[in-house]
Amino acid sequence: MDISDYTKQQGTFLKAEDVAKNPSIAWEITGEGSLVTSEKFGNQRLHLPIKNGEDVRIFDCSKTNSRFIEEKLQTSDTKVWVGKFLVLETYRTKTSDGKLVDAINVKEVK
Repeated sequence: MDISDYTKQQGTFLKAEDVAKNPSIAWEITGEGSLVTSEKFGNQRLHLPIKNGEDVRIFDCSKTNSRFIEEKLQTSDTKVWVGKFLVLETYRTKTSDGKLVDAINVKEVK
């Protein structure tokens, strides 16, 4: 029995560095979003399953990005978002402790 498909890592979080490497890639939303409480930030975050080809990730979607997608698709129901594509970009932002980091921004919804 070959278990390579079973053990293949899936669902890793999308990072800004991944987006920066390929800024023109459109990521497909593959499932309904889920709200999770972030231990790191102490708030709720929207996790969207996305993919590009065989690359499957979780997009930790901020409220700003969520509102942008909601506005473009004219619905807050993430079931309706399935099958839509996101073009992402990065930008520099300052964390609460003053460090400059790269963050992900939704540039376009298709």
